[in-house]
Amino acid sequence: MAEKDTLTWRSYCMTLTMLAANIFGFMLCTMIGEIVYNVGSMNAERILVDRQYYRLILSMFLHADIEHIVSNMIFLAGLGKMIEQAVGHVRFCILYLISGLGAGVLSMIYSVLTGNIYNAVGASGAIFGLVGALFILVISHNGNFGSVSIGRLLFAVAYMIYSGTNAVRVDNAAHIGGLISGVLIMAIMNIIKMGGYRV
Repeated sequence: MAEKDTLTWRSYCMTLTMLAANIFGFMLCTMIGEIVYNVGSMNAERILVDRQYYRLILSMFLHADIEHIVSNMIFLAGLGKMIEQAVGHVRFCILYLISGLGAGVLSMIYSVLTGNIYNAVGASGAIFGLVGALFILVISHNGNFGSVSIGRLLFAVAYMIYSGTNAVRVDNAAHIGGLISGVLIMAIMNIIKMGGYRV
């Protein structure tokens, strides 16, 4: 029994690592407050003018309040375990981080195009990347992956994006950027896998 539990834990250790990193980031936000947000939030002006590119990474591990992090971590735990067991640790890590970067980049572009320079934090862009990856997994498994069907997933994605457009202080550009990034990365990984290469 102990061996089985260890193997199960190891099968989603990267998900647990990302959960721990987000919780640690939130603890810093709680203890230090504005200093962390000033240094790490996604801000187009700071990134493009001051070349503080690290904000694209740091911002995905910071959260605004307890409700923000709890909701994101619930999604991360559920999606992460499912996807990491399917694709492996390294590919999951690549998927999560690049989706988060893609989310930050689209959010930054949207901020510049609209002239609305804002500060944004949160893991939701990377989490939407996991949703995008799940979409590819469902398609590659003939419309069903575990208990997830293509119809349920499309409805969930449409609902989440619609809710984001009607909510206050929600970075929907980041959500869309993460979703697109997740779809593209997972599709590329599937092509590489079919070509006989390992990622």
